[in-house]
Amino acid sequence: FFFQAEDGIRDVAVTGVQTCALPISAVLFEAQMLQKKSNADALSRLARYLERYPNSREIRLNYARALVTEQRIADARTEFQKLLTDFPTNVDVIYSVALLALQSNELSVAEANLKRLLELDFRDKNTVRMYLGQIAEDQGRLPDALRWYAEVGGGEQFFSAQIRYAQIMAKQGNLAKGREHLQQLAAKSPAQRVPLVLAEAQMLRDASEIDQAFQLLGKALEAQPDNPELLYDYGMLAERIDRMDILESSIRKVIAARPDYAHAYNALGYSFADRNTRLAEARELIEKALKLAPRDHFIIDSMGWVLYRLGEYAEALKYLRQAYASRPDAEIAAHLGEVLWVMGLKAEAESIWKEATQKFPKNEILTKTMQRFLGR
Repeated sequence: FFFQAEDGIRDVAVTGVQTCALPISAVLFEAQMLQKKSNADALSRLARYLERYPNSREIRLNYARALVTEQRIADARTEFQKLLTDFPTNVDVIYSVALLALQSNELSVAEANLKRLLELDFRDKNTVRMYLGQIAEDQGRLPDALRWYAEVGGGEQFFSAQIRYAQIMAKQGNLAKGREHLQQLAAKSPAQRVPLVLAEAQMLRDASEIDQAFQLLGKALEAQPDNPELLYDYGMLAERIDRMDILESSIRKVIAARPDYAHAYNALGYSFADRNTRLAEARELIEKALKLAPRDHFIIDSMGWVLYRLGEYAEALKYLRQAYASRPDAEIAAHLGEVLWVMGLKAEAESIWKEATQKFPKNEILTKTMQRFLGR
């Protein structure tokens, strides 16, 4: 977690006739050093300081943030409430409470505090509007979301807000208007144009306009042939239209440009494994991906899938169980169920498929897997 002293304030304790000034920056620095060895020791140091100086805003704020990082949400909420009580108009406190509420999925609390920031002298109101748009979007209040995104007037959040605005228009059935909105944005550089093109391609993909998305990215690559982001998405779309030659050439360019990009290795390895071809190479690629991102559930799923293709069922099952426990995704459920079925654990396979179908009733891979084994 991150310790920060935002100003030169010193806490002063009065004991008898003596006054002792304690520099906050020194306390935070000490906590930062302790954190490198033990998060618990760092938190304990901040807590001890607060016992002596309970009115220290900066220490309590950093203590609360550290509790959030440690996933001690209830304790963090208590600390933030103390801060709100003592400093009801402090924008840093209000902002931190809003972010905690977002993290805890307490959207009404987050929204109320974010709206307060718009009434106060907060330095980054565009970020606040961006968060308010996301809350409205998550709650299905799309007209409100559009309004908030439209009010993001500049800064780092501007293009992200415009992308979200266009995506909502597409979701509402206005794909053409959404695309037009993105195309009219004035990018200051080729690099700034890339996320807009990727967003437009994603909108087309979501609308099942795969060929148009593929053509769009191909045209963008003519101007930036070595851009890793464009190459990666271009390769993924090439797979959708069964152009494995383009998939492989694109992803290998990504790997050459970014040898630490785990998902590039995984994408190519999984594509081989899913087609039951070049399995030794697929395993090698996925192993590299897993080494780079050992906790990624989709890469863990890929490892299980290639092991299944290689006939190593027991080992495959371990990886797929781990992936599904981490992320009960439809495709992971399809893979796990297939391995369970082949191993004779048919009741458990059906149970997992049923559970996944309730959450993802329209997932194509899950549906096709169940049809192959269950005939429905």
